[in-house]
Amino acid sequence: MKKRMFLGLVLATLCFAGIGSAETRQLRSLDGMWQIVFDPNNEGREKQWVRGEHFPKAQQRDITVPGCWELTEKDYEGVAFYRRTFRVPASWKGKVVRLQFDAVNFRAEVWLNDTAVGVHEGGFTPFEFRIDDLLKFDAENTLILRVVGPILLQDKHVDGMGPMETPQWRGAIAGGIWQPVRLIATGELYVKDVFVEPKISDNTATLHLELAHAGKRRTPAQLEITIRSGSRPERVAATMCETLDLQPGSSKTSWTLHIPDATYWLPENPHLYHAEVSVASGGLLCDQWQARFGMREFTIRDNRFCLNGEPLYLKATFFEGLYPVKLAYLDSRDMALREIQLAKDAGFNMIRPWRKPPPPMWLDLADEMGVLTVGSLAIECMDFPFESASLPGWVENEVRQSILRDRSRTCVVQWELFNELKRPVLKRMLRPMAVLARSLDPTRMILDESGGWAQGANLYLPYESEPTKFNDIHFYPGPQINEEVYNKLLLTGGKTHEQMRALGLRGGLPGRNVVPGLVTVFSELGYGSLPDLVDNNERFERVGNPLAPPTIYHRRLAEGHRRALKESGFDRSYPDLQQFCLDQQQIHGIANQRMIEAVRCNRQVIGYCVHALVAGDWIMGAGLLDLFRHPKTYAYEGTTAANQARILAIRMHPRNVYARRSTQIEITGVNERDEIEGVLKVEVISDDDKIVFAKKMNVHLVSGITQLLKEKLDTKALAGTHTVRAQITADDGTPMAANEYRFDVFAEDSLAVPRGRIAVLDPSNSLKPFLRRAAIAFVEFDARTDPSLPVFVSRTEAHTPAQRELFAQLKEFIKAGGTAVYLQGGGPKAPWAQAAEASPLLPVRVRIKAAVGLWLGISHLVHDHPLFDGLPVNGMMGPVYENVWARHTLLDVDGETIAGAIGFDFAPDFELRRRHYYGPGDTWWGSDVAIVPVGRGRCILSQLRLVDNLGADPVADKILYNLIEFTTSQ
Repeated sequence: MKKRMFLGLVLATLCFAGIGSAETRQLRSLDGMWQIVFDPNNEGREKQWVRGEHFPKAQQRDITVPGCWELTEKDYEGVAFYRRTFRVPASWKGKVVRLQFDAVNFRAEVWLNDTAVGVHEGGFTPFEFRIDDLLKFDAENTLILRVVGPILLQDKHVDGMGPMETPQWRGAIAGGIWQPVRLIATGELYVKDVFVEPKISDNTATLHLELAHAGKRRTPAQLEITIRSGSRPERVAATMCETLDLQPGSSKTSWTLHIPDATYWLPENPHLYHAEVSVASGGLLCDQWQARFGMREFTIRDNRFCLNGEPLYLKATFFEGLYPVKLAYLDSRDMALREIQLAKDAGFNMIRPWRKPPPPMWLDLADEMGVLTVGSLAIECMDFPFESASLPGWVENEVRQSILRDRSRTCVVQWELFNELKRPVLKRMLRPMAVLARSLDPTRMILDESGGWAQGANLYLPYESEPTKFNDIHFYPGPQINEEVYNKLLLTGGKTHEQMRALGLRGGLPGRNVVPGLVTVFSELGYGSLPDLVDNNERFERVGNPLAPPTIYHRRLAEGHRRALKESGFDRSYPDLQQFCLDQQQIHGIANQRMIEAVRCNRQVIGYCVHALVAGDWIMGAGLLDLFRHPKTYAYEGTTAANQARILAIRMHPRNVYARRSTQIEITGVNERDEIEGVLKVEVISDDDKIVFAKKMNVHLVSGITQLLKEKLDTKALAGTHTVRAQITADDGTPMAANEYRFDVFAEDSLAVPRGRIAVLDPSNSLKPFLRRAAIAFVEFDARTDPSLPVFVSRTEAHTPAQRELFAQLKEFIKAGGTAVYLQGGGPKAPWAQAAEASPLLPVRVRIKAAVGLWLGISHLVHDHPLFDGLPVNGMMGPVYENVWARHTLLDVDGETIAGAIGFDFAPDFELRRRHYYGPGDTWWGSDVAIVPVGRGRCILSQLRLVDNLGADPVADKILYNLIEFTTSQ
């Protein structure tokens, strides 16, 4: 090996012996202060503002490039003109000079020294123009751009582009020159493009070169390629040199170099090689191109992801790429470094940037730090862009340019083309864009559509053009991962939705177009919570831009939540907004931890992606970090715990236990590493620290999933909250995995059946069977019912004229001084986003609204009140309420709210067009349980899911008994 390395050095020396370096590549940044004139009336083209003498200097303002123009002009959508002057040295005369933009959003018309240079459309990809014939050397040059930014939330059309018609990212307008600009000077022979294709099968790297010859005559050129180790740059790993006969124009050629004893790129050892391509002619070095690459291979084999031939369980996190001050562009290199490191520290091995290719600086860090990355393209966002004849061309350009930009990136291991497609214009592009992506890059996996909404997801493995079907699942189950939700996560990919329904699983099921038996990835999974709004708003006051949407909507959220807490009365539990945010983060973390544990116990699943690392705009709340890249307490910590290489998943069947019935402890080990022998210690500890169950056993934890314990726990003598603690230790006592899980036992005396007598209106016959089993005295409600009896309504529904008449009679009964309890007050359903009128069978007019939260985080809170005697109160509903919490809440309730919800809309009025940089909509609150006066009587409206859980969950029984006791004793 040493001899070959030495020969490589000798060859490199001899190849370019006598070559001068007078014309090597030179770069000059044009970043910094520019001038901008906003053109809201679109008059600048007609008035020739692109020409120096007509540029309206009296209207100009300074603007920093790179930077989003909305940081200078609030929420600006439309046209603006950029101007800056620069000088180039006389030594550049005779060189090829290119003007290169990393990204300008959306349409850029470039003029230099009063001459048109060219135009580019597409807001997230680089472009360049050759300009040396237009330059004034050692003199002032004037560069002017007319930029048509994206039209998003405003009702206008510019140059044929209307609202939401262009491919965009949702985090910001990102208008104007939002990425760096530079000049590149070379000789007339230069390296135009290089695609590095590593192959670990034979330890080779093939460099596919595109060489440009700007001259007019055929020219002999000396080409040298050198590969060095990144950790030891003095060592040449491989080299070659060749004399080429270059024709004017563009020439493409490929060279394969063998790298002896190659070091592979891994997350724990992200080794990079440095490639250098030099072109010389006539005794002078014309150009020298440099970049880094890693030796790595990422694919699926034997139904598992594999990195460099070794199985890898994929643990990814969704990444919005929004920053608190600069929005689309990095606030600083340190901030990007911090977010990537926090992702790795949390146990993630992949980051999934969403619908925006990260700036090159960010990808440099991902390469260096060893995190797998999804190549994400800014081509669509679910319902957008709206359909237009230009859209297919814009999409194809973004696909092509994004892949060309990043196809030599080591961290980028997969291209993701589309997401949750709905519209025919884009559905018909699925296969053509996959074919295009494969032609541009044979080396990476290609996912045609995340979520598989159109026709099920297709994955193209490296070097393959035929798709492989697999299940790509998006699922947001909400804040409480009860037995039913856990089973949904556990069975997805193994059973059809019909089979899952047959097992009794209700409500939404994970994924679309799911096929049992296929490898399965949960590519979107998670809950949400507010950041620490008090802390964040203090930071925005110090360093934020008052024009920037994040500054504004963080303040708006804080104001809205303080108002909701006060109006609902929950400010008695949360006088401090900061504590409200921190408690919500606790719920977020518990939910994420449980859903990840369930997914990891599913043998069909080979990876997941937690939504999201950092959030903002209309997915505000999803982040594990706030916008300033600070962990959101237990939201981050609980997710981190579930991401560890070895975990113990604990289940109690059931979690809420009738003491006389007992429960079952189930512990499953998940191990991504080598199999181990160890000792499993399990203890059940009461809240007063007494050990009520203990077991120790030798276990063999295989690589994969192992059921370690499934044992009945006798709870007849138990009461209250208990904690299961489980730990595996190695023979030397080293902890290998640990977890704990809380459950509640309800003794018989805490579930004493109330003695009061009630009336019942039960149109579905879902309440009376339980009342009979519990020996609760009741009569059927009719017009002659004793007004002293409270009436309990099982479901607010009427299927016959006779039932409708009973509800009408009940209204009069209440107005006359009676009491009625509506156990499913507004009904079980509401529109997905908007509030709607609740059931007209109610005696009051209220609206009903979905209150699951998805990625937002909607808090369900409960006051200390007799209706909740014996249960946790004065805070947020935790896991003890996992079966009964209200998935829908009631708005406009004019009464005393006992339990309620506080949340916010992910977009103003849930209008699709406003689901963008404006951020979330209004904060609102609703009643889950409320006492409402009606005439001389009253009704109790409950949205808790009590009826469905009576006899199965003691919490449902307890709340019903409390309701009976409360209404019969007054």
